Amino acid sequence: MKRQTLLLFILMVFSVSIVRAQDSDTARYQTNEIDVIGLINGLKPIEIPQSVGVLTGRDLNRSNGIHLMNTINLIPGVRMEMRTTTAGTRIVIRGYGNQTNFNGIGYKAYYNDIPLTDADGSTIMDDIDFTTLGRIEVFKGPSSSVYGTGIGGVVKLTTEKAPYGTSVKQMVEAGRYGLFRTNTSVSMGGAHSNLWLNYGHQQEDGFRIHGNSNKNFVTLNGTLYSDNKQTVSIFGNYTYSFDYLSGQVDSNGFYAYPDTAEVPYLRNDAHINIESSMLGLSHDYKFSSIFSNMTSMFAEGFTLDQPFAAGLNRTSKQKFGGRTTFTLSPMMGDVKTRFMFGGEYLKNISFNKGYALSNSVLGAMTSDVEVRPEQSNVFLQAELGFLSNTSLTLGGSYNMIRYDIADMRVATGYINKSGSKKFDGVFTPRVALNQIIAKNYSVYASFSQGYSAPGTGAVVNAIGQVNTALNPEKANSYEVGTKGTMANGRFSYELAGYMMDVTDKLVSQNVAATQTTPAYTITVNAGKVRYQGIELGLNADITPSKSSLFSLIRPFLSYTYTNAYNVDFKLNTSDTSAAGNLNDKKVSGIAPHLLNVGLDVETKPGIYLNGTFMFVDKMPISFDNFRNADSYSTINAKLGFKKNLGKNYVLDIFGGADNLTSAKYSQMIFINLTPQNASTKYFNPAPQTPTWYGGASLRYIFGN
Repeated sequence: MKRQTLLLFILMVFSVSIVRAQDSDTARYQTNEIDVIGLINGLKPIEIPQSVGVLTGRDLNRSNGIHLMNTINLIPGVRMEMRTTTAGTRIVIRGYGNQTNFNGIGYKAYYNDIPLTDADGSTIMDDIDFTTLGRIEVFKGPSSSVYGTGIGGVVKLTTEKAPYGTSVKQMVEAGRYGLFRTNTSVSMGGAHSNLWLNYGHQQEDGFRIHGNSNKNFVTLNGTLYSDNKQTVSIFGNYTYSFDYLSGQVDSNGFYAYPDTAEVPYLRNDAHINIESSMLGLSHDYKFSSIFSNMTSMFAEGFTLDQPFAAGLNRTSKQKFGGRTTFTLSPMMGDVKTRFMFGGEYLKNISFNKGYALSNSVLGAMTSDVEVRPEQSNVFLQAELGFLSNTSLTLGGSYNMIRYDIADMRVATGYINKSGSKKFDGVFTPRVALNQIIAKNYSVYASFSQGYSAPGTGAVVNAIGQVNTALNPEKANSYEVGTKGTMANGRFSYELAGYMMDVTDKLVSQNVAATQTTPAYTITVNAGKVRYQGIELGLNADITPSKSSLFSLIRPFLSYTYTNAYNVDFKLNTSDTSAAGNLNDKKVSGIAPHLLNVGLDVETKPGIYLNGTFMFVDKMPISFDNFRNADSYSTINAKLGFKKNLGKNYVLDIFGGADNLTSAKYSQMIFINLTPQNASTKYFNPAPQTPTWYGGASLRYIFGN
């Protein structure tokens, strides 16, 4: 009843907002009215037959910038979770992507057009500087006709660019639990070039014992506009990241001792130590007004040192690849058309070694495997406007994935597991129909297929066993939706409904420790799962048209309903007992209801306020649905003052706090663990009292 009352109240607030917005003729800033760049350059939201979440720098400024989940989770249908406050990122889109308790899987991520997602389909974001992002786009559901594999969708991260002119900027931020962050940047923006260079340092003691973090970032983003026909871009990034691991706690520890750590993690000094560097180049050339090409290539080096509760993993990885896209946009009479075709290639060369580790004493080698995953696809998408306001999208991609595994371990009686695994090529189509109504509204329907192969962590488990019997997941996704604006653009909405069936679902299964092996996790194909839901986003601008004080008053709301359940699902196909049948059970780790409500206020004197309320529903966390995580609500707020000081200086002073409600919740839940009565350690507790922060930035602009 309380939930229904809250929803009714919020809808009443937005009804008032719409009425007030109709009193003004001035269109204001709207998050949902920002043109989409990533998938189809420069189209407005109503022209895209797909649900897309867009965050600009203005949206990303709502929080301290470090904890990206506080901002990206405002997008309907998107959930970002962190194993620690700054590491172990997992993004779940429409309930899909949490089948592993480590890193991300099932979606494709790009960082300034460089693939973050490895050739094996896994995504690590520990080495990304979230504070320097200027834009995020999330394409929900399979985007196979342009990006190939990835069932959940596509996440595109873009760093900020230099403002016009030459300037230097210094930002300093500090907060609770030893948080300290600095950014030092130099930028040069002009008509023919844009260059931005930033050094960032970040450290934090953490809320929990053994939760310290230390990171250093160097980021370069440059673009040269030689003429109207071609653009050359360069992007480089270096990161050193060291995050200690506290492990998980059981339900008793979650409520009574949330700041404690697992003893095995302490004894082995568990941590994630990453050093990475990447370099990308891209070239955009316009052959004519209707024909262009965008080609990019990149290389990355990555090392990982990770002691954990039962051992030590060390990885050295090189990754390289490229992508090319041709775009042809002829007019057919008075109707626009667009054809996109191209291909993408990714390859990893990973050297993975595992060792036994007890009380920080190194033991015998448990694995020595070289894994070389390789992924490629070719794609074609046609957008045909057969009427002035009606468009049909037809497309698809052909995807090829291969693993080469060299088992270098030598031991008496040991069975070598070297070999290769080449998955059959898969064609994934996409069909969509979009109808624009009265220039401001659209309705659409789409069908797409997705494809996701098992990652290296699934093929080669923690104790070095190679599983070549795994099959890739396949998905059929159906989506209908509507988008639009009203009141001269001062109110916008987006509503989408979807149903997606995933077959050969990959899930993690925990294996208990024995006298000869530690506890570890394996991946199995468990059957068919159905994801269905509704997503709603509302944005309004209720700023008085003749206000002398306010320059922006913008309430917003996002709501997500997810009903994800097993259709034909067994962890062990030979288990015919009732206990082994998990049909109709809810997918663990997915909250049925997510609600976000926020308010952005900006004043002409320079004072600004951002506030958000988030509700997360109760959700099952075990296969059998017997164990659940409680619902919770949080409030985050930020207050600041931003002002131009003469012609040469821009000052921004801010302070804020997260979790003003002192909610008890887990920032990531390790789902589907082997039950150990009440002592099963599912939870990674977040701070359970308000976490404050404050800081300032000063930009100096040369030559004014």
